[in-house]
Order: sequence, then C-alpha cells, then structure tokens
Amino acid sequence: MAGLGLSYSDAFTPRDSRNISIFSVWVMATGVVFITATILIGESIIDKGPLAWALAITATILALGSVRAYMVFLRNADELLRRIQLEGLALGFGAGAVFMLSYRLFERLGALKLDISDAWIVMVIFWALGQYIGMRRYAPGVER
Repeated sequence: MAGLGLSYSDAFTPRDSRNISIFSVWVMATGVVFITATILIGESIIDKGPLAWALAITATILALGSVRAYMVFLRNADELLRRIQLEGLALGFGAGAVFMLSYRLFERLGALKLDISDAWIVMVIFWALGQYIGMRRYAPGVER
C-alpha cells in the first residue's frame, strides 16, 4: 500500500509484527492443508478413509490455531490497530452475512450453486477492504 501513501506496517509495533507473522503462518498452513484435502478428497485421489479424515481434522485444528493466533494478535494490539481491525471485521462479517442470506435466495431462483466455503472468500475480501478503509480513516498522518 506504499504507493497509496499508506503503510499498514506503520501501525505495527514489533510485537504486532511478530503476532501477525505467527497468524499468517497458521493461515498459510491451514490453506495448504485445506486445498490439498479438498483436491485429494474431491477428486477421489484418496479414499474417504483414515487419511482423508486425518487431513480434514488437521485442517480443522490448523484453522482453530489461526483463530487463536488472531485473537492473541488483537489482544496485544494497541487501540488504533484494534480499531482498524474492528473496521475490517465488521465489513467482512457484514458482507459475508448479506452474501450468505441473499445468495441462497438467488440459488433457489436458478443461480449457480456455490460451495459453502465460497462465502469465506467474500468475507476475507471485505475484511481486507475494511482494514484498508480503517487505515485511511484512522491512521495518523493520512489526509482525510
């Protein structure tokens, strides 16, 4: 975001940087295992036996670890960073809720049937957008 006159890392203390890095590792590990499991199970590359269950359980445990790491990040963040994150969470949750409720109706009207995890993509995109908006609104030194 440096090209936009913003640097999200300017809002981070060294502790925040460490905590967001830990969160990022958890999220990346979750993504790798989730995508791997989705492909292997969905394409019937592996049977729906113990290995498939182990992958699904591993993805779930990693996702829970991601949530915990994010909570640690938020608990240790200062008021400004929490406010920016809250802006992102509010927009992400709201957009995800609207998408899930409304798209279900569109499916019943004949729209393409989506996977349940597609709503997560909407939430993440709007979470990131909300953080950007929060940085623009609350970051020190940013013209409003």
